[in-house]
Amino acid sequence: MQIIPTLLCLILFYKNNKPQMTSDWKFQLESSYQPAGDQPKAIAEIVQAFEDWKDKITLLWATGTGKTFTIANIIQKEQKPTLIISHNKTLAAQLSTEFKHFFPHNAVHYFVSYFDYYQPESYLPNSGVYIEKEATINQEIEMYRLATMASLLSRKDVIVVASASSLYGLWQARFFKENCLQLKVWNNYDFWEVKSQLLHMQYKPVHWKIEPSMFDLQGERLDIYSSTEKHVYRCIFDEDKLEHIEVRDYLTFELINPVSQVILRPATQYLQDTSDLETILSQMNAEKDLRVKDFTKKWMLVEAERIKKRVEYDIRMIRETGFVNGIENYSPYFDRRLPGESPNTIFDYFPEDFLLIIDESHMTIPQLNAMAQWDKARKTNLINYGFRLPSAIDHRPLRFEELEAILWWKNLDEINLDEASLELNSWAKTQSGRKENQIENLRSKLKINSKAIFLSATPWEYEIQLSDQVVEQIIRPTGLLDPISYIYPKSWDYSTLLASFDKLLDKKPHLSEFFHDVDENEDEKEVLLEVFWDDKSLASN
Repeated sequence: MQIIPTLLCLILFYKNNKPQMTSDWKFQLESSYQPAGDQPKAIAEIVQAFEDWKDKITLLWATGTGKTFTIANIIQKEQKPTLIISHNKTLAAQLSTEFKHFFPHNAVHYFVSYFDYYQPESYLPNSGVYIEKEATINQEIEMYRLATMASLLSRKDVIVVASASSLYGLWQARFFKENCLQLKVWNNYDFWEVKSQLLHMQYKPVHWKIEPSMFDLQGERLDIYSSTEKHVYRCIFDEDKLEHIEVRDYLTFELINPVSQVILRPATQYLQDTSDLETILSQMNAEKDLRVKDFTKKWMLVEAERIKKRVEYDIRMIRETGFVNGIENYSPYFDRRLPGESPNTIFDYFPEDFLLIIDESHMTIPQLNAMAQWDKARKTNLINYGFRLPSAIDHRPLRFEELEAILWWKNLDEINLDEASLELNSWAKTQSGRKENQIENLRSKLKINSKAIFLSATPWEYEIQLSDQVVEQIIRPTGLLDPISYIYPKSWDYSTLLASFDKLLDKKPHLSEFFHDVDENEDEKEVLLEVFWDDKSLASN
């Protein structure tokens, strides 16, 4: 008789912990109020424009009209993975918080640069000063980034609020998905294989306390602190069979709930593919030899010796430890990218039909446009003076023109490919079909069915010309209007200004202290005006 209750418990356990199906992943907007003011009109016009195959819209809004709630309603209606790009971290954090409130049952992620402090590697030729890279990584923000990548590869109801750092390179989506560890109850596992896989995923053994991306193996108990969420997974084995998986609080270790399976993601977003390491190192060495020969021909002997020593040291470190400071400068080799090809970014993690929203587009788009240019200028000095190999120019953010091509804002034949960067690279000159490689690389990343909304109170000409339709949202949900403003021509007749003092103080007497009792003494009015306007030339300036 005891078998039946046991079976019922097992059935309920697996029913409550079975993975959700993709069809269940839908955006569910929750709000205590409904669209009002111009919001219903703006929502209806944008949705209708998308249905009419207009895929680029500018939402011209006024302050206080509730653009965030409007966008939340559009996401609810479109039901597509959404990327929102903001021009600074603070605004991105605010938007992320608001969307988490609107979509509590969906995956809302914050994706910004994970550096608390960042001093990029650079060289100043005029003063001969070399500045080494210094960086302090915020572990919590890195966890947010990894969680973003994991969600985009496993579900559809994802909203990512990002900064302009979304243009910087990431690990290949395919490689990130393949290098995961999946544990299921009742399956058999070899302890040493599990430990080896965790180490490969850059998890570290616990020294004195468990922290994110660490694991602790004691007897038949394995504790793993996830790299993507603030949970510890406690796995209990019976010899080689996994009997239980428990989700525990990362601080108190209190049991939250049991689960039937868990997928652990890598502990870093830059895990390198070292399956063919010797080939990669031989290519690096070949490029180094070419660069030394170039410097020697130009009688730049100091630079030749500098790049020779640096690359040889880096190769030894990578061969022995798998890592070296500045390994990201060799990312084109590890990513198997040909010279000039665009880097892998967060855009590669989104499907072909995602929704892109650029907030404050009049500020965000110029920032996106300038990032690659600044990076190229800094890298060029490092390459020209022997601090980095020419292939390091391809460790870069996505150029804005490449982004335009990926989103199909421009045809591929309209894109000006960056031939200047390739001219820095002697090794690149030995590769045939460079321009064709770049075009083919962009073609493989196309998001032809993506849709875009530009949000701005003062859109630039770029957004207006690119957009298929401009939608206005001017009237606030409250119905309140902006206060009436009067603009007077510049003159030296102060009677209007003096009269405005009296009207203001009649309505708000408490402001009299800021006017130094000017309402009681007409002479003091003149004194005040003389203080501010005595020098007419200064006033005109």
